[in-house]
Amino acid sequence: MTHRIDRLEALGVLPAVDAALGRLLAKKSPRDGDAIGLAGALASAALAHGHSCLPLAALHGFAADLAAATGADLAEALPTVADIRAALRASSLAAADATRAAALVFDTDERIYLRRYFVYEQTVAQALRERLTDASLGADLARIDASTLRDALAQGIAAGRSDDVDQRIAVLLALRSRLLIVSGGPGSGKTTTVLRLLALIVAQARTAAAVVPRIALAAPTGKAAARLAQTLRVRGGEHADAAIPATATTLHRLLGLGAPGGRARFDRNNPLPYDLVVIDEASMLDLALAARLCEALAPSTRLILLGDRDQLAAVEAGRVFGALSHAATAAGGYSSALAHWLQNILLEKVEIASQPALLAEAFVELRGNHRFGAHGAIGRLARALRDGEADTALGILGEAQAEAALHPLGTTGLAQRIVRELVSRYADLAQAADADAAFAIADRFRVLCALREGAFGAVAINAAIEHELRRRCSVAETWYPGRLVIVGGNDYRLGLFNGDVGVALARAADGALEVWFRDADGSLRALPPAILGDCAPAYALTVHKAQGSEFDEVVVVLPARDARVLTRELAYTAVTRARSKVELWTSAEILAAAAARSTQRWSGLADRLA
Repeated sequence: MTHRIDRLEALGVLPAVDAALGRLLAKKSPRDGDAIGLAGALASAALAHGHSCLPLAALHGFAADLAAATGADLAEALPTVADIRAALRASSLAAADATRAAALVFDTDERIYLRRYFVYEQTVAQALRERLTDASLGADLARIDASTLRDALAQGIAAGRSDDVDQRIAVLLALRSRLLIVSGGPGSGKTTTVLRLLALIVAQARTAAAVVPRIALAAPTGKAAARLAQTLRVRGGEHADAAIPATATTLHRLLGLGAPGGRARFDRNNPLPYDLVVIDEASMLDLALAARLCEALAPSTRLILLGDRDQLAAVEAGRVFGALSHAATAAGGYSSALAHWLQNILLEKVEIASQPALLAEAFVELRGNHRFGAHGAIGRLARALRDGEADTALGILGEAQAEAALHPLGTTGLAQRIVRELVSRYADLAQAADADAAFAIADRFRVLCALREGAFGAVAINAAIEHELRRRCSVAETWYPGRLVIVGGNDYRLGLFNGDVGVALARAADGALEVWFRDADGSLRALPPAILGDCAPAYALTVHKAQGSEFDEVVVVLPARDARVLTRELAYTAVTRARSKVELWTSAEILAAAAARSTQRWSGLADRLA
């Protein structure tokens, strides 16, 4: 009954955990056990590739891709789509929805889910839909005349720039709905827009003698939260108000994750004590974390999601922000009623959709760019990669300018090139006067890799850099002055989270090493190396790990051979981590292949919000 699953596991096509689930389902299926087990095993395997479900129509292609990645030959035919559909319809182990406690959900007679991920999607969709259909804020807003709203916007946002219309739309949508989704690339003004929005909401509450909303700001990772906090400190002066937080936290800390048993402190039975929650870098949200967030929101809490829909999705299953953005923009505009209301206030034309999506009423894209400029090489390169225009990207890289350049990389000589061109960029860390100076040096430059493993991966490049740094300072131990590290997991005992970056410095008094970390509120603290858990060198990061970070200059290393991980989203995300200069160490052919390939994530979330 399970010979196909056994064979796929033996070939390396199915990981052991997925094969074990398939065998369990097959054992519990007296009829059609082979088809049910295979469907469950492949749906489970799809999670590791970022999919929250497996479309039945894609099952054979997915199995073939898994086999191709391992070099296996699927000589034995798999059950037909018709056979698997019939088996799923008839099996007690597969339900049409989550009302029955079946292991699998066969949704719309098309998508195969592990039940937990179907529930996650339902949770997110229901929470967002409830905020969209709550008309109470819109009713309150309808009683305010257009000129009053226009004046309020003028006080918060200085009109006259090409992108101020998008910012003003964002503010108006936030005033009329308990949900706002703001997408925009680096430098598009997402954080500034939200600061202005929050200032206006707080000011309106004070003017009306109403209760000032309790506000929380968070991001999925420590790096992203720290960067948001830094932006708040730099730009928050013009909107200084005690009601607007001066710092941000990680989403894990916000939810109180890490309690015994993996439970969160805040959930549907104990909701978050906030009236408005802002999540920055929401493109990094995976489905499970998004569901936990939605469960922890009180029904009246407003939710604002900030992200870049063109960036890489989360490593874990689910491309939540991308799915929401797609669902919102599928029709290309707002409803006639909303568009006319916006036009009446903004005195600007607003696009109307003939069949607007429900989610469009809460979505805005910021199209400006204050970091790269309209004609800067990095900005133009990012747009070309985002749009899959390989020839344009290569043309920009071929221009005689230092801001963005292509450095062809062969299959040999990488180690020598690393020592010659990269190690010196980190050598000053050991001589940093203090932790602030060390982090300033670290933020100037970083190597970003598409892969973690392999000759062109982050592990190998980190090893080469560390070997040379140790040789130069005559140190053989793991820890040495100037060592730059990244935390590999959440350590609630120490208050360290996956992605936090630290730097080792010698204590002035006795030369003992301390590892300094910057918390989300911007403060610095030191810990002895001996108590740290999973830490790895951070001279080279995978592009996924670098999300939520910015550096003055970036070197992007792509492998010598094409791989499925190379996508336009990865290339776009890597390039946009640089503020002033980016070097791409790769061939024109590999970069063109990446630009031609777009990330695909199977999900039903967009359909549930259509």
